[in-house]
Amino acid sequence: MKLSAKMEFILITDEGYRISDRIIELLKVIHKTGSLNTAVKELGVSYSHAWNTLNQLNCRLETDIVITRRGGNGGGVSTLTDAGLKLIKQYDDLSDEVRKLLLKRTIDLN
Repeated sequence: MKLSAKMEFILITDEGYRISDRIIELLKVIHKTGSLNTAVKELGVSYSHAWNTLNQLNCRLETDIVITRRGGNGGGVSTLTDAGLKLIKQYDDLSDEVRKLLLKRTIDLN
């Protein structure tokens, strides 16, 4: 029997704030749709949870990652900043590197 490794990739700030796949996925869907409301519907999470997550992210990283503007007739708009796009890119690059390393490793019990 062979065993392979699987992991959940998480970035952790010096203060212990955790940035998980779920947060990165939320950022990606916001970037794709331009709407927090659409993103939460697509991901099946509550609006208030996503809103709080984004506020925490902006505060904990001490820079705006997402900028939201409340809507009027046409609805609100959510936009990733350059820092937000950089966070996604670097998260994806690093997690891909780690996953590639894990794919090369198996444990053979025979």
